[in-house]
Amino acid sequence: MNPGVDVPAAASESTVTPDLARLAQAFAAMCVRLDRPDPGAARDAAPMLRDVAQRCWIAAAQGHVCLGLTAAEFEGLAGSLAVTTDPNVRAAPLVRDGGQLYLARLWRAETGLAACLVAADRPAPVAGPAELQSAIERVFGLADPTDAQQLAVRTALRRRLCVITGGPGTGKTSTLARLLVAFAQLRPALRVAYAAPTGKAAARLAQALAEAVAHLDPGGEVARRLPGAGLTVHRLLVRQPDVPAPETLDLVIVDEASMLDLELAHDLVSRLGDHTRLVLAGVRDQLASVEAGAVFAELCAALLDGRVRLLRNWRQREAPGIAGLAAAIRQGEVPADTSLTSDVVLRPAAPNEVLARAMAGFEPALARVRATPSAADRDAVAIVLACERFRVLCAQRGGPLGTLALNAAIARRVHDGPAAWYPGRLVMVTRNETARQLFNGDVGVCLPWAQREGALAVAFVAAGAVRWVPLAQMPACEDAWAMTIHKSQGSEFEGVALVPAAPGHPLNSRELIYTGVTRARSQLQVHASMAALAQAAARPAARHGRLAQRIDALRAADRPDRPPDRLPD
Repeated sequence: MNPGVDVPAAASESTVTPDLARLAQAFAAMCVRLDRPDPGAARDAAPMLRDVAQRCWIAAAQGHVCLGLTAAEFEGLAGSLAVTTDPNVRAAPLVRDGGQLYLARLWRAETGLAACLVAADRPAPVAGPAELQSAIERVFGLADPTDAQQLAVRTALRRRLCVITGGPGTGKTSTLARLLVAFAQLRPALRVAYAAPTGKAAARLAQALAEAVAHLDPGGEVARRLPGAGLTVHRLLVRQPDVPAPETLDLVIVDEASMLDLELAHDLVSRLGDHTRLVLAGVRDQLASVEAGAVFAELCAALLDGRVRLLRNWRQREAPGIAGLAAAIRQGEVPADTSLTSDVVLRPAAPNEVLARAMAGFEPALARVRATPSAADRDAVAIVLACERFRVLCAQRGGPLGTLALNAAIARRVHDGPAAWYPGRLVMVTRNETARQLFNGDVGVCLPWAQREGALAVAFVAAGAVRWVPLAQMPACEDAWAMTIHKSQGSEFEGVALVPAAPGHPLNSRELIYTGVTRARSQLQVHASMAALAQAAARPAARHGRLAQRIDALRAADRPDRPPDRLPD
C-alpha cells in the first residue's frame, strides 16, 4: 500500500490483518491481470492499479463503500480495463464514479438501493383519512398530532417507506406494536413479517412485539393473525416453504436496522413487491454494520419524506445519569465534571477492577446455580434471566481488557477446575444452527439437567420457554461473561460494566461508546476516565459512502418542487 495516501479509518479493528492483506493482494493481482493499458497511454498504470485496488479492498473490508482518489490516481486509471465508468460493463471489478473508487458489487448495491428507496418513498395510504384517524385513535386512546409515536404510525400507514429512529427508551417497540394493531384493524387479511439482521435480534423483536400487542389486544384477535416468530433478513430472502416471499407481503418490519449492511439492504428492498410497505427501525447513533456501509445512518441523513425521529426518553426518570451521558455522547461531548448520578460510576481501567464488578454482577445468578443441584424448566428460566441482568461489554476481543482475557479470568473464579463444562457456565452461540433454532449471539447457561440424572445441558430461554441442548449437540460457542460491544447490539441489561479501549486507540469512537452506554437500563460502571470518554465521544466513526447523496440527487430530479424536511440533529 502507498503510505502517502490514507486508507479510510476502519469501522472496527483498524489494523490490516495478514489474512486481509493477502486477500487484498490477490484481488489487486487479479485486477492487474485483467488490465490492458491503452496503447496510447504514456506509461504502464499497473503499479498504481495494484495500489488502489488493494486499498479499495481493504477499505471495503473495514466497512467503507468507496475510496477517495487523488487527481493523479483518477487520471492514471483512465485507460484501465479493470476500472469502468460504464454501468453496462460488468466484467470490470472496479468502478470509478465521482472521484471515488468502488468495488463493482458495492457500486451496484449503492446505486440500486438508492433507486429502490426513492421509488418506495411515496404515498400509499392503507385507507381513507377518516379511517386512518379512527385507527390511530383506537390504538393511542387520544389523537395528538404532535406526538412522534403517532406520527410514526400515521406515516407507516400512509407511505410505502417509513424510517423510525430513536434511542433506547424512546418507544420504538411500543410504536411498532401500535402500528401492527392499527394495520390489522384496517387490513384483516394482513400479511406481515418481522425481521432483523441477526437471529437473536429477530427473536427478541418477535417476543417484544407479542408482549406489547397483547396489552393492546387483550382478546388476542390481532395476535392470532400475526407471525409467531421473527426472521433474520437473510432467511426472509431465501425461498423456503415456511417463509413467505417478500414480494407477497403487505408489511415488512426490520428492527435493529443500523446493523443492515449495504448489500443486504439492497437485496431486501429490491425483493419487495410494489404494494409492500417497509418499516425500518433503529438507532442512527449506534455502530454500523460489520460489513460495508452505514445504511441506516445515511437514510436518516437523506432527503426522504418517510422519516420520523422519536426523541422523548421514557426511561429518563429511571436512569437519568445513563440517559444524560448517552445524550451528551451523541452530541460529541461528555459532562465536564466527574460528579455523575448514582446510576453511573467511573472506575479505573484495570483487570482487577473489572473482575470485581463482574463477580458482583453475576453473583445473584451464580448463587441460584449453587442452590440448584438439579434444574427443572422453572429453575432454568430463573437462572438464565438472572444471568441476563448483567454483562461486561468490551471494545476489543484481545488484550488484558478484551473479552478473551476477561472471560478466561471470570471462568477461573466461577469454576476452579479443568472441566470445560460446569454448572453455571454462561455461553454464547457463535454460528447459526437453524435446525436447532439457535442463532449467532444466543446466550444460554450450562446446568445440571433434571431430566437426565448426572447430566449437564445448556438451557436457552425465549419467550419464557426453555430449550435444553445436551452438551454433545451444542453448536460452536464461547464464554459470554464478557462480550464485545458489537455483539451486544440489540441487547439490554439492567447492569453493565463497560470497558472501552485504551485512550487514543483507533477503535474508540462516538458510536462505539454510545452503543455500550445505552445497553445499560439502570446501572452503568465505566472503566475509563472522563478524559478518555470525552476523547472517544469527539471521534465519530465516519464511513465513506454516497448513499445519501445518491438518494438526494434522485429525489431532486424526481420531485424538484417539493423539498422535504430534514430530521433534526
